[in-house]
Amino acid sequence: MVAQSLNNLAVLYATQGRHTDAEPLYKRSLAIREKALGLDHPDVANSLNNLAELYRNQGRYADAEPLYKRSLAIYEKVLGPDHPDVAQSLSNLASLYARQARYADALPIIKRTITNRQSKKATAFPVLIGSEQSRLIDQKQSFADSYNVLQFTSSSAAAEAVTKLAQRFAAGTSELATLVRKDQDLSAENEKSDKAIIAAVSKAPSERNQAAENQFRKRLADIKIERDQIQSVLSQKFPDYVALSKPQPLTLQDTQKLLADDEAVVAFDIDEKNSYAWVVTRTDGFWSEIPTATKVLNEQVQQLRQSLASKIGKPYDAALAHKIYEETFRPIAAKLSGKKRLSIVANGALTSIPFGVLVTSDPSDKSLKDTDWLIKSYAVTVIPSIYSLKTMRAQGSASSAAKPMIAFADPVFSKAARKEAKVQQVALRSLPSLYQGSQIDIKALGEMLPPLPGTRKEVQAIAKGLGVGSTDIKLGLDATETVVKQSKLDQYKIVYFATHGLVSGELEKFSKVKAEPALVLTIPDNPTELDDGLLQASEVSQLKLNADWVVLSACNTASADAVGAEALSGLARAFLYAGARSLIVSHWEVDDQVTANLMTKIFLLMKDNPKLSHGEALQQAMLAIIESANLGSRESRGLAQPQAQEDAAFHPRLWAPFVVVGEPAKQQ
Repeated sequence: MVAQSLNNLAVLYATQGRHTDAEPLYKRSLAIREKALGLDHPDVANSLNNLAELYRNQGRYADAEPLYKRSLAIYEKVLGPDHPDVAQSLSNLASLYARQARYADALPIIKRTITNRQSKKATAFPVLIGSEQSRLIDQKQSFADSYNVLQFTSSSAAAEAVTKLAQRFAAGTSELATLVRKDQDLSAENEKSDKAIIAAVSKAPSERNQAAENQFRKRLADIKIERDQIQSVLSQKFPDYVALSKPQPLTLQDTQKLLADDEAVVAFDIDEKNSYAWVVTRTDGFWSEIPTATKVLNEQVQQLRQSLASKIGKPYDAALAHKIYEETFRPIAAKLSGKKRLSIVANGALTSIPFGVLVTSDPSDKSLKDTDWLIKSYAVTVIPSIYSLKTMRAQGSASSAAKPMIAFADPVFSKAARKEAKVQQVALRSLPSLYQGSQIDIKALGEMLPPLPGTRKEVQAIAKGLGVGSTDIKLGLDATETVVKQSKLDQYKIVYFATHGLVSGELEKFSKVKAEPALVLTIPDNPTELDDGLLQASEVSQLKLNADWVVLSACNTASADAVGAEALSGLARAFLYAGARSLIVSHWEVDDQVTANLMTKIFLLMKDNPKLSHGEALQQAMLAIIESANLGSRESRGLAQPQAQEDAAFHPRLWAPFVVVGEPAKQQ
């Protein structure tokens, strides 16, 4: 207890930068633990690591190195070479070497963690970049390793958004359900055995049972083999499920086989200190560090979103949009030369804006009409993960469904609020208070959410343009979770939801409760498991779709001041798994008339030219909206009309809220 108290106080001092106060406390805690527990105890390793961290932060690298090595040796001896604590120790030691540019020492460590799929990207990426620059590895190997790390670290983070999926799949009786249940059982046993071995090796030396410890280690090794075998079967027989729940890394060659000559995959990883971008084309693979970081980009995107989501006509900051482009796309722009279509995977603040609103050249002295928007250069599709490209490209390129569209709009969140004409602004910052664990107070949520009467007009206008009958437009009290689940959705080419979305990750606090992402439909008076008003990602995955498009209109209207989310990763994966070829999602509250016009254009473009990719259909529809604003402004104003009025017609708030998420292979 004394050693732990000393360690805790030392951690506090170290956090405050009081290194001279922390050092003697760490040393005293270490000495107590060595004397009481022996030299090979996990708590001793922890004390060694803490002291080494202190020295590293002080720049005392020669003092830190032997402590890191000793801590690593203890963890390996008592926990085994593949334990997560060993991986963390390896990462710490590699980071120390990277700070000293000792890449020859750091690279073998990172290679080991990559093999075990335990790399920490904050350490692995700088080491791989540094090793390439030091000519310890070539660009091809550097790319391959970094591309691998990018994918398995990203999938681990996104997995939180779909934590309930396995539970729903395991409830069935199919071969898939059996495999999922078996993997769940092994996962639980692995966690139990891991805790048991830590408890066993943490006993006093005289109380330890080496035979029992070895038995735990053997069982952990056997569990790993069994789970790897299950994963292999899942990957071969149920690739869609793997893409949904546990995306696997694709190699450069795997990715290139999925691409046409005119397209590229672009991936961004934004981190607190270093950020990177990857480009894969049919003939090349390239990655580079990019000059931005989490804090800076969050501030920039938040500022940009304020003008995009604002209803008060705030001018668009084209200069800032160009700056963001320069810090993200410019380092890889040469590799995109000649490409017309981009499939983009991103994290952090880049998930909070549509890429089309970025500006590719200096906008100084240009009107918004003449601005070089990125959407003019590329048709853009967002993809939930690189692996999802594989499953999407395996689909047929067009739906065989007979009916044009089914839509769910203007749901009733609170009958009392609607009757009393209450119009409240949803405050996402207060959403976490509605949760107890991962369970939300449905009634309180309904009273908080503002109604969306404009969505009724939106879907009615689109239905008119597409010749959709009124029976396929579910409005108000008919826009329920029950109706969604009971409808034969696979008969429709377009499945349209115009409502609010709750997206895990939109705010830090909301993300911490690991709430499952969901669409909010009409909230029933007596919520049940079948219908509580929330169509969650795990429920979406159980739907049967055969849709060219799933539209999630206005699903991000509540995130105006939130950046840095994984946005719709959970919902997108679930809809794609259920049979959607593409999703269209919005980033802010939309204009009803412009949205109806945009959506109708997209769907008619695809009908008239099935060889368009889905990203190209959105691009052409947006450019048509911009051009119609151009014509409208010319007709409605004289030459002396103020520039501000002209720019208002071209403001991306009107034409740019939507992005395409995922798309099948383009028809040739």
